[in-house]
Amino acid sequence: MAFKGTLREFKVPDILQLISLQKKTGILTFNSLEGFVTLIFEDGSIVGIDAFPKKLEMRVGHVCVKQEIISEEMLQRALAIQKRTNQKVGEILIGMGLIDENIIPEMLKIQAIQIVLSLFNWKKGDYNFKILDHLNNDLRLLNPIAVDTLIMEGVQMLDEWPLIKKVIPNEDIVFEPVFLGNKKIELVSEFDDDRSSQDNKTIFLSDIELNLLKYINGKNKVKDLVEMGLFTEYKIYKKLFNLFNKGLMKKKEKTEIQEIEERKLAADLHSINNLKLKRLFNFFLAMLALSLLLTFFTPLRPIQNNNKLLKTQFYEQYLRITPPVR
Repeated sequence: MAFKGTLREFKVPDILQLISLQKKTGILTFNSLEGFVTLIFEDGSIVGIDAFPKKLEMRVGHVCVKQEIISEEMLQRALAIQKRTNQKVGEILIGMGLIDENIIPEMLKIQAIQIVLSLFNWKKGDYNFKILDHLNNDLRLLNPIAVDTLIMEGVQMLDEWPLIKKVIPNEDIVFEPVFLGNKKIELVSEFDDDRSSQDNKTIFLSDIELNLLKYINGKNKVKDLVEMGLFTEYKIYKKLFNLFNKGLMKKKEKTEIQEIEERKLAADLHSINNLKLKRLFNFFLAMLALSLLLTFFTPLRPIQNNNKLLKTQFYEQYLRITPPVR
């Protein structure tokens, strides 16, 4: 049994909530120009995720490299082994003694949530849910993830994203820390991190914000922080937004040299694109000329062949009617 439709008729949060409330077990697929995502459900909770073109295990391997847990060379070795054995990349890295086995589940969870939240931005596409009586063990890739929490975070993300984008309009922005002076920091829960002090001498931070603040060094771009995989993309953007509003960091001003280099890079890219267009145009002209030449000479070939055929026939007839010379 299955149910399917389009995202114009039924939105992602509604589909997830329906499966969760009815505690269904099965495979839910989303397909659009954005890509292809598969969610595995068991009793209404998500226990497995995969995506194309960015597969979950590739994301985790990339995160390990970005966090400098392993090198790119180590990851490529693990991927080469995976092609031969069909093992999971995480299992291979653990077996090689390159990472601790407790690291992988948390990384998988963060990247899995990231994939689900990305679905909330899909406006077009198709979905198909195939209901199963039971789930094979090889489909259980994650510790169960509650859908209700994901829906709440996804809806909150859609509401807050326009406001966040006003402060962080693109992923290439670099932030640098701001000197605190005589202000002190007090740790609070994640849900109280937007509190403000009455005397303006205390700054309330959550564990996530404090952890993220370590990477605000005037060098890392926003996309670098996202690729580290410490938290989901939305959570990183939101916490950066909070840190900016609390006065703990500011946007790094570009130096004159950087602006010159960026203009030079833009000019180089423009020249490269123009060169590509010029080559493409020349190739088109060459193919057009070749096509015209083939069109012009093609009718002559059958005539030549027919003449040769006629000559052969005439010669054979000549032999039949003409007595041989003695």
